[in-house]
Amino acid sequence: MSNSIEEKKLNKFISVYDKQVQDICLYLRRFILEREPSTNQLIYDGYNAVSIVFSLSEKMQDAFCHLAVYNQHVNFGFNRGAEIKNPELKLEGNGKLIRHHKVNDLNNIPEEELSALLDKAVELSLVNKPRLSNDMKNGKIIIKSTSGKKRRP
Repeated sequence: MSNSIEEKKLNKFISVYDKQVQDICLYLRRFILEREPSTNQLIYDGYNAVSIVFSLSEKMQDAFCHLAVYNQHVNFGFNRGAEIKNPELKLEGNGKLIRHHKVNDLNNIPEEELSALLDKAVELSLVNKPRLSNDMKNGKIIIKSTSGKKRRP
């Protein structure tokens, strides 16, 4: 991964969290990018959490998964998780679409199950949309928004 200005901003955004939470976030980010290296990362430094949205375009609506960083854990979210048939891992959430797996221990990440869910999530994000041709080996990091006042650290 590059050491771009955007990457430095992301690192600054998550630096307010405990080292354990930072490590989980960076590990999961690398986990996703190793499987989908041409994905774009849409970064939101929000009121309640720092979020990294992984999208096959530059739009949130094309996102397949996301990481939401909280004080004690990171949610590994699937933007259309409610539509994933026979999930390999029980996902939390009761909204219309989004489901997540809460990660609070770097040594207990169900990688095989998350990898299978990622494949399904990417597939769902491509329904009725072709994969965008992307000659780049790596996607972009795009800072989408930062909120001034924070409820989090």
